[in-house]
Amino acid sequence: MKPTENVTRAQKAEGADLIMEQGFVTERDEPAMMDATWCAEFLPQVNDELRLRTLPNRAVMRQFHYYMGTGVILFDPTQLSEAQAKDTLQHALGYHK
Repeated sequence: MKPTENVTRAQKAEGADLIMEQGFVTERDEPAMMDATWCAEFLPQVNDELRLRTLPNRAVMRQFHYYMGTGVILFDPTQLSEAQAKDTLQHALGYHK
């Protein structure tokens, strides 16, 4: 899958790197993720990059709603549960107490 007009090759590679290293990518890591349409293009690009690196794991995207607002996270479900992903995103965006 070639990079799209909106998702660059560098963003695609960086997203895959972050999934491999820390198990997730948040809006804090990639500010463009604040746009839901862009995220919908970003997820298949990251998964394609992981596939090209012959890795079996694939990222999933979740949007969580918090008291202070919403947030989006891409995460590897083999490294983080959905509850851990929600907590990780909450801390990354500063929505924790």
